[in-house]
Amino acid sequence: MTKTLWLILINFIVFVIELIFGNAFIKLFALIPSMLTKGYVWQIFTYMFLHADPTHIIFNMFGLLIFGPKIEMTMGSERFLKFYLICGIGSSLFYLLIMGLSSDVPMLGASGAIFGVLTAYGLMYPRDIVYVQFFIPMPAIVFVMLYGGLQILLGVLTLGSMGGGIAYFGHVGGLVTAIILLKFFGYERRKIRYFWE
Repeated sequence: MTKTLWLILINFIVFVIELIFGNAFIKLFALIPSMLTKGYVWQIFTYMFLHADPTHIIFNMFGLLIFGPKIEMTMGSERFLKFYLICGIGSSLFYLLIMGLSSDVPMLGASGAIFGVLTAYGLMYPRDIVYVQFFIPMPAIVFVMLYGGLQILLGVLTLGSMGGGIAYFGHVGGLVTAIILLKFFGYERRKIRYFWE
């Protein structure tokens, strides 16, 4: 089984455990900035496997299923897994850098890591067509630029709050981490020809 499918499976298993144990599980494993000062440093990693509700996990895992396999195939399974996890950690660190350590509001979800995968897709396969909302076609790089810009804008507009429960700067952190890692790993734009060329 591919690393992408393993990640999806693990996320759903953790979500079931989360439903069973509820708030105690969330308090222990979600990223709660104020808890880091009490030594709960593992939350920088574990938060990315928790989700707020069924809609949250379904949309995140759908995004991973759409973009993950091609990036995993290109990078190789082991490097893809490292890339995904580092993007998730980078997402949490960037969020903490912007928001500080005083908040008691938990951040959870794979969005930052998946945003890293999406960014890799846009940069490595910029001219692949992505269907936004299932019917609006646009090149992958345009989608990443528009979506990334929107996250930055919404993050700035909701600075000091959780922006309706969405950690926009976590998404931005995944994007920034992905750009750095792609350069570090030596991945450039893929040299592929399209049928219209």
